[in-house]
Amino acid sequence: MLANKEPYDYFKLFLTDDIQNCMVLETNRNADQYLKSIRLSRSSRFHSWEPIVLEDMTKFIGLLLWMGVVKYPNIADYWSKAERYENSVAPKIMSRNKFELILRFWHFSDNKTSDKSDRLYKIRNILDKINFNFEHLLTPGEIIAVDESMIPFRGRLKFRQYIPSKRHKYGVKLFKICDVNGFTYKIIIYEGKQSISGQSLGETIVLSLCEKYLEKGEIFGKEDDNGIVVSKFKDKRDIFLLSTRHKLDIIDTGKQSRKKESILKPDVILFHNAGKAGIDLSDQLASYSTPVRKSIRWYHKVMTEILLNTSVINAQIMYNMKHYDSKMNVKQFRESLIDKMLNLRPTSRKLAQQMTVPNTPKLTGNQRRSAAPKHKIEETEEKCPRNRKLRKRCSECYKKISQEKGFR
Repeated sequence: MLANKEPYDYFKLFLTDDIQNCMVLETNRNADQYLKSIRLSRSSRFHSWEPIVLEDMTKFIGLLLWMGVVKYPNIADYWSKAERYENSVAPKIMSRNKFELILRFWHFSDNKTSDKSDRLYKIRNILDKINFNFEHLLTPGEIIAVDESMIPFRGRLKFRQYIPSKRHKYGVKLFKICDVNGFTYKIIIYEGKQSISGQSLGETIVLSLCEKYLEKGEIFGKEDDNGIVVSKFKDKRDIFLLSTRHKLDIIDTGKQSRKKESILKPDVILFHNAGKAGIDLSDQLASYSTPVRKSIRWYHKVMTEILLNTSVINAQIMYNMKHYDSKMNVKQFRESLIDKMLNLRPTSRKLAQQMTVPNTPKLTGNQRRSAAPKHKIEETEEKCPRNRKLRKRCSECYKKISQEKGFR
């Protein structure tokens, strides 16, 4: 069914009209609530705000994706008339004032009716919809892994995390479950104390992410009749392990310590490290041409990461699985989405050939060489210190340039 679909059709499986309509509704509601709560000055740009529709949201999302591929220092530079920044895309799609107003009021929930006790109330509605799509659009293979990721953010936030081992040390922490291809099946955002009574945080997160793939009531402190093994491995710290296919076998990793001793680890850890590569791959792919920019609003950053990075990578993986002979890398896939959402002319090689001047015969290699301008290099007997003849200019080219420029 999806074999003949375009990249945008795969992306729409994640960024559905339902999700976009929800963003349109809440963005308009947020603007209305804010504008009624303040007194505007005569020169305020908020006077020009007009409620948006689905088409506006699609173009807005498309511009965000485009800004991830085409990097300018500031958002205002995309509409700059300076020659160094001038482009024909942003001004054609919408005015700078309209884009910045949509970005200012971009919202995902009703501030007045949402449950304020939920720290993620600003994005909970959209997050649940996205996770539902992640879980139901693709069935994972045998190997899945759970690990953490970080969305950079240094603003004020109660559940902002500091992880010194990460590239971005401050930010919002995510827990993801992925397969070896990098497809993300579910995301949990760490919002502070989330562990259930009687469970550690790690146990709570793993069980929550894997609840669709593990039946409840089967976890014990040993191997049960169904083959689920819970174990603890002592390394630099205690490592608790849960597996449905491994025993307690210790494997030689093939590496040695500083004392030239063989390093031994449980088979389940080596298997987990191999599976965890999918999460690293997902993060790596999402970092290419990312539209995430500096923002004072944490929920903008989080939703940009989930909607325009994780969802795009999931869509690209599904597309490449169905189009094995015409796979796209991340940049090509993003460009295809941008062209479709902003109604831009594709710049593929095939289209470029179609746009050549009609009735222009193609030249063979010999014809191209014979049609090329002739060069006549001036001869000289002068030599450099290495006893090689000095190169001189082409007399024909110099004569032509002299006539054009007006010098001798």
